[in-house]
Amino acid sequence: MCNEFSQEKTWKEYYELMQCEAFAIVSDPPELPLASGSVRPSERAVIISARSGGSALELLAWGWPPPGGKGLVINLRSENRKDPAAMRGVAPVDRFYEFRGEKAPKSKFEFTAFGNQPLGFAVIKKAGRFALLTTEPNADVAEIHPRMPVILPTRDWRRFLTDPDWPMDLAAPSPAQTLKSLQVR
Repeated sequence: MCNEFSQEKTWKEYYELMQCEAFAIVSDPPELPLASGSVRPSERAVIISARSGGSALELLAWGWPPPGGKGLVINLRSENRKDPAAMRGVAPVDRFYEFRGEKAPKSKFEFTAFGNQPLGFAVIKKAGRFALLTTEPNADVAEIHPRMPVILPTRDWRRFLTDPDWPMDLAAPSPAQTLKSLQVR
């Protein structure tokens, strides 16, 4: 499952993106510098969260320790989840990667938006960290990987973040031709 994605926007660009969706930013940017480029498990990423009166941008680490304590939980199956709005977030991404094959080096595929629309991963937040929600693959991903991140179009970000009921319809595979892929290895 996805273990690398890229965030390449500035704080100003994230703020502008949220304002375009009429979802006011109610926090200042975190004081930590914003890295640009690939994000891997245990590294920090920009997460959009709902707050009273709007939304906030946070830098959270990807993954949390499992109950057994070894490794990190970086992906969660979206099926049968019922997480409250306070635990939901959106990770805006420019691209993500999936791998295919049994032996190293595996084939690496880069996925980007089919149009110029921003991509947003649905995430669950826990103790200052986050994990990606995953679902069955759509036609764009199915030949490469058996699961894919839950991808939210910007028009659904606010609903995912604020709906008091679990938005099951948003935690489903995105339509075909949402993504384009390129084999990079």
